[in-house]
Amino acid sequence: MNGRYEKSVSNVLARNMIQQLSLHNIDIDTILKRCGISEYELNRPNGRLAERTHYQFMLETMKYNRYIYESSSIQSLFSKFPELIGLGMNESSAVQAAESFVRYRMLIGNCDRCDLKVEGNRIKLTYVDDGPEELSTSALGNFIICRELLKTYLPVMSVQVSLTHVGSLSRHIVNDCLETQCLLHQRENYLIIESPSLHAPNHNFNPQLNQLQKMHLEGLCRQINDRQTFAVVVEELIESLLLQQHIHNEHSVLQCVCSHLKMSRWTLNNKLRQDHQSFTDVLNRVRLKKACELLVETQKSIKEISELVYFSSQAVFSRFFRLHANMSPIQYRKKLANRSSLPV
Repeated sequence: MNGRYEKSVSNVLARNMIQQLSLHNIDIDTILKRCGISEYELNRPNGRLAERTHYQFMLETMKYNRYIYESSSIQSLFSKFPELIGLGMNESSAVQAAESFVRYRMLIGNCDRCDLKVEGNRIKLTYVDDGPEELSTSALGNFIICRELLKTYLPVMSVQVSLTHVGSLSRHIVNDCLETQCLLHQRENYLIIESPSLHAPNHNFNPQLNQLQKMHLEGLCRQINDRQTFAVVVEELIESLLLQQHIHNEHSVLQCVCSHLKMSRWTLNNKLRQDHQSFTDVLNRVRLKKACELLVETQKSIKEISELVYFSSQAVFSRFFRLHANMSPIQYRKKLANRSSLPV
């Protein structure tokens, strides 16, 4: 896939924050509009928000942090990120749980990172973010997750926390979230946990399940690394629209995409340009992919396929296909048919 790949954040974070803010009569629609986030982007399964969009959203909502940050139970964390938390609760020891959190936390976001240092019965988790300095409040959320995970392993532990920024959060809220007296306005964001049980074996550890969980998480991480952000949102939306009967041409597709994303054509094209894409680029990519599938998996005529991928005529479709696939639709169908007929 062509285009510029970039860092991103799970839309679960923004969706959860929106849910929290809506309980306090905050004007959610205005916030989303300022950030250029559509309902479709916010709610699509396994969706991601681009780094720049995430930072803008965080800046817009920063003054409402007192409504967002709260002490989270392991159950509520599991409901948000089941794969990550599930693995964290099925490791051989508390240290391994912390290492898995650091390794796979890109499922939450890869705009920032956590570095882990283990020394004897002591671990230090350092939070690093290259974004706006005032958004270092995200360290708090990461520390809450790590602490809650390790609580499931450690009957006794001491906790130290250092935070550079807490925004509008009061000391009382911060201390309650991490159940300790935190050091505020420091030079570094870190969480230190000490416990004599840090390396103790987890007697409920399931190694076979652990292996399957890690294989699944590795696959999810590869998908994130291979995925563009807004361009992929548009691409996936177009793929779903191709199944609808009321769309007849490229203009209809464009209108439907803008309607679903609740944005103007200008905004749509501007966001795609930031990914070095155009709407036509994305549409043609989907058209070609769908046409190839129909040529191989069905017996539909070339004329029928040209209509299903919204070309004005079979001739226009054939020229398009030859340009992008370096062969005619008929040649492509024959080539793939010959391959499938070869003995295994």
